[in-house]
Amino acid sequence: MARYALFLATALLAPPLLAQTATPNYAQHLVDETLATHPDIAIMAMHVTPPKQAVNVIIASNIGRIGKAADSDDMGVVDTGKPVLEVNKEGDHFEVELPLKDVSDDTVGALSIVYPYAAGDDKAALAKKAEAVRDQLRRRISNVANLTQAYQFDTGVPTRTYAQQLVDQTMAAHPKLLILMLHAVPPGKSVNAVVGSSIGRIGKQADEDDMRAIDTGIPNLEVNGNRFEVETRLLDASGKTIGATGIVFPYKPGDDKEALKREGFAIRDELRAKIPSLAALMQPVPATQVSDPNPTATLAGRSTDWKPGYSGDFDHFGYDLKGNRLWLAAEDHGSLELFNLRTGQHERTITGVETPHAIIYLPKANRLVVTDSGKGMTKVFDATTYKVVNRIALEPGADSAEYDSSTGHLYIVTGGQDVGMKDCFLNEVDPLTGHVYNKLRFDSDHTEAVKAEQHGNRLFVNVADHNEVDVVDKKTFKVIAHWPLEGARTNLTMALDEADHRLFVGTRNPGKLFVLNTDNGATVATLDTPATSDGLFWDSARKRVYVPGGDGYLGVFQQVTPDLYAARPRIPSATGAKSGIVVPQLDRLYLAASPGEHGKGGEVLWFALGK
Repeated sequence: MARYALFLATALLAPPLLAQTATPNYAQHLVDETLATHPDIAIMAMHVTPPKQAVNVIIASNIGRIGKAADSDDMGVVDTGKPVLEVNKEGDHFEVELPLKDVSDDTVGALSIVYPYAAGDDKAALAKKAEAVRDQLRRRISNVANLTQAYQFDTGVPTRTYAQQLVDQTMAAHPKLLILMLHAVPPGKSVNAVVGSSIGRIGKQADEDDMRAIDTGIPNLEVNGNRFEVETRLLDASGKTIGATGIVFPYKPGDDKEALKREGFAIRDELRAKIPSLAALMQPVPATQVSDPNPTATLAGRSTDWKPGYSGDFDHFGYDLKGNRLWLAAEDHGSLELFNLRTGQHERTITGVETPHAIIYLPKANRLVVTDSGKGMTKVFDATTYKVVNRIALEPGADSAEYDSSTGHLYIVTGGQDVGMKDCFLNEVDPLTGHVYNKLRFDSDHTEAVKAEQHGNRLFVNVADHNEVDVVDKKTFKVIAHWPLEGARTNLTMALDEADHRLFVGTRNPGKLFVLNTDNGATVATLDTPATSDGLFWDSARKRVYVPGGDGYLGVFQQVTPDLYAARPRIPSATGAKSGIVVPQLDRLYLAASPGEHGKGGEVLWFALGK
């Protein structure tokens, strides 16, 4: 990522040289961890030349671009060791590009760190902050291969344990140490593996040297280039062997190996005194609480007092700010759930719907429109009595909807495979009377989200089975463009930043965020998102995109420029929390965690969105 302006101009032109895998590599783990503890960093990326490859590429970042080849400035940093410092052409970001070092202080690549910047900010101070981050990372990197490997070799071996805490504390207490690893047999496992490490590789099975040290009690003492390793038995406080520990020191020819051995044994004994037992070593510990001066989102509350008592999926929300009401469509239960908007207290269950999906509240008329894919069609409720006062008669399968406040019209998607139809339809209707102004047929059995321009004359429609966005002219009600999505399928969700001419599209297979330029349909950015998402929200006040995932995480993406988006560390939410809504007036994001197939769980969570 060298010079910031050039990076923005050329990032999309480079061919992918290194595929991004579903399991993040150790480098990505380090990037995510660093961003979580340094919220002042806007962008971070690592460049290296992976083993058995000839080209230096991005292997980890929070802006995607994985596999983008290094340019001459990147390679200059690697080759000369001289940093590059630059303010971008807009004058609002400052990039520090540094040589990326390993534990032996050897250069393994380049590290780019970008901070927000305003005229008059101390560039030297920002450069020193970046250097401090680089030096923290140096103690976590064994070599280039280490960065490209998985952080967790076995996902069944926990990472947040007393073993890892002990490694971190010991590394901090012994600045001379290069590497520290603890081997043991994790709970529920039958083989010895890494359970605590300063360089990742959690769950990696022990090799012959590890097992020989455990079985014989004879330590392995080995010189490996400029490193000296002491591998010996790991003991608990009673003196029982519970595994092995690898302790690595810096080394140069002529160093006293016996002295290094004694130093290694002293650290082993220091560890022993702090390990009551193997069970204690593997006890989970809470994640370190980090003080974030500018949080992207913080869990503020959840409806823990409400138990749905039924199974299946929730769908979408609607809200009434003045009336302090939040509605949730219980799609599979056939009801609407009403909550207090500010406290999250569940207030009542509303019947009269069959399979509800989208909820649109019209405050002037005090009407609640609920798209319903059941036989009873879309319902219009009196929002005080919750009696059905009208129905919007369309094809079966009414689902996604978009209210166009510029015209007062409502756009509803109907048809599709869920109701046994080979086609889908986009319907333009009066939300109060149900009058149908226009109808557009799609040669598609899976059409999803719709977004309407408020200062333009276009609609954007997700055609999920064609992996494209169709653009519809509001006046002629005809498709005027097809914008394909490359590299992912099943585009379900959508949000619009009309001011910057950007359309955000979310896919399921795999989970991706696409950013499209609405001037021409070009994809300007693609990033990984949490899995199984059924929502995507643009926060114009903070220039952020939120993507909730059914896998239990909330994705947060900060707009740096209209063509560049930085992923922040994912925020734990709840399993099944894949749909939601942003209430900008309260600076809140609400998520609905579906009860699932077995009826376990089910709740509403809300997040404070920060500054």
